[in-house]
Amino acid sequence: MGFSSSRFFCMLSIVIESGSGPDLRVGKNGVKFMRNYGRLHTLRFISFALIVAGVSLLTVLSGCGSSAPPKPAEGPQRYALTGRVVSVEKDKQQLVVDAADIPGFMMAMTMGYSVKNPSLLDTVSAEDQIKADVVVNDKDVYLENIVVVKKADPAKTPVSPATPSTTTPPGKQ
Repeated sequence: MGFSSSRFFCMLSIVIESGSGPDLRVGKNGVKFMRNYGRLHTLRFISFALIVAGVSLLTVLSGCGSSAPPKPAEGPQRYALTGRVVSVEKDKQQLVVDAADIPGFMMAMTMGYSVKNPSLLDTVSAEDQIKADVVVNDKDVYLENIVVVKKADPAKTPVSPATPSTTTPPGKQ
């Protein structure tokens, strides 16, 4: 026994009707006919079901917005950095900088920044105050346009471990 949608809606319209007797009318030519309320109720039911389904779908879709942050603009992002050079690591081609807050990028911290152009490392030494551009391109972060704002005071610059000490240890005079 197959499913017949017309039979289903006909039965449904019988259930929906209030049980009143048939509505007999007389047409223009004097022929009696019965108005088909079942079909009218079926159309109302389908219209109501479509409206409810549409509103439900819109409600669900409006709640399914992406919670991912908006994508940044294409191309590298640039941020202004100011800070103090902690060390210059030419072998790693990077500067370790004690940087101030970088608005829109990160809070103040000391970290190593790679430098794409190794010649920029020749102009900088430990304890120099610098300004530079932090370039963020996907997962690549590096410094460009490094400018020494204030050179380090040679009297305050700590002696690196590679520099031989001029004092002799006690007992070896």
